[in-house]
Amino acid sequence: MQRRGVLASLGSLALLSGCVGGSDESSSETKTETKTATTTTANPETTESGQAATTTDECGWPQFCEGSELVRVRVSGGFSGEVVLKPACREDDVELSPGETETLTRQTDAETCDVTLLVDGEVAYDERIQDYEFVMLRVGSDGDLTLQKEEL
Repeated sequence: MQRRGVLASLGSLALLSGCVGGSDESSSETKTETKTATTTTANPETTESGQAATTTDECGWPQFCEGSELVRVRVSGGFSGEVVLKPACREDDVELSPGETETLTRQTDAETCDVTLLVDGEVAYDERIQDYEFVMLRVGSDGDLTLQKEEL
């Protein structure tokens, strides 16, 4: 009698774990479908410059593709100091004049880059921009930095 009770319990446990496992699999499928739907509905979005802010199926989700903006730096026309953009993923540093805007675009799908921005010789920004980020940096007329990040 006790054997039957134990076997019945084990059988119920096996069925229960099968149900739980089946539930997890359908949850994974739901998550995948949700991501796909998110990617599809996000495609019409653009960055401030009008470039597509999302990915295509070719470079995957969630990451920006080749040709998308990596970082944009704007210097106020009223700023009289020196601004230098130092992207580690490029050979040359970029000096910006008052009123000037500089945009770096991704040269490869999912490109990341360590970026330093010097304002009057001092580090105002020093971070790695990830493959799912777009960063806008604005230097105000007083030299203060405003940061805006877009993430997929």
